Amino acid sequence: MKISFEVWPNMPWGRLEAAGPAWNSWGDLTSAETATKVADYGYDAVDFLLGHLKNGPQAEYQQRLADTKAAAEAAGIEVGYVANHTTFVSPREYDRERGIASFKEALDAAKALGAKSACTLLGDGYYDPPLNVLMTRKEAWRQAKEAITEVCDYAATLDLNVSIELLQGTILNKVESVERMFDEIGASNLRMTMDTGAFYVAVKPFMTVPQGIKRLAKYIDIVQIKDEVGLPTIVNTNHIWFGGGLVDFRETFDTLAEIDFDGFVSVEWEGWQVGGPIGVGEPAGIGLSNFDRVAEESLDFLREYGFTTQRERAA
Repeated sequence: MKISFEVWPNMPWGRLEAAGPAWNSWGDLTSAETATKVADYGYDAVDFLLGHLKNGPQAEYQQRLADTKAAAEAAGIEVGYVANHTTFVSPREYDRERGIASFKEALDAAKALGAKSACTLLGDGYYDPPLNVLMTRKEAWRQAKEAITEVCDYAATLDLNVSIELLQGTILNKVESVERMFDEIGASNLRMTMDTGAFYVAVKPFMTVPQGIKRLAKYIDIVQIKDEVGLPTIVNTNHIWFGGGLVDFRETFDTLAEIDFDGFVSVEWEGWQVGGPIGVGEPAGIGLSNFDRVAEESLDFLREYGFTTQRERAA
């Protein structure tokens, strides 16, 4: 496995009500600069939210992609994936169409950067936000299936994979749901993103996390690693600093080793948007937004539980 680090733009959701005017210390840097920083902290790869890559004049976008790829190559690291958490399920068809088109942009960016996949969650969810009051579960399932199929078809023309995140508030919030959806679609380039927070809050009530990982092993290509604490339902979770939550990192490492996982384990620190017991989405709170601290301390923490970079193992 390879250890990577995910780079976020400022105000990642593009709307103030989600988390206030969220800011992080790398949000205003160029993506090329952050690639160099990630390499300097010892990671194998860097991952980007599409919004970070697009942060700047549109006329300079292709040059920014080229500069970012060149910076990663010069630093001796890969680009693991491009993430774009966008709308696939919605009662508003124009939002859904815009979301699917936006994810195709992420696939184009992944191709330009030499990554193998782009990942997303099935925004705008179904259980969170509660779209069930506006549409049936059958309709949400249809929309999700058609959207995933469409982007997989597009990704195939680029020789890329599409990685869908199992996430609490979406219609794919259980192991069985992922298995059914992937079986129905049957795309050879369809993969799954395992978020440790989601697994320890949304999967664990129904089966052990090792059982869930093993059942989905053939699909998992990305592990987004974080710590998490839960609220009363599987929908609600709060991102918390490593070591303060419910994620069993030793169990996670041992199980990934057991299935010979050879993808990216990406540090996905979302608590900068407001972390800790309050959780993301509370604009009155203060999160840990110093990404230099996050990059250094996350890797130090993960080493305690067996996660070492490919660069370290080869040394």
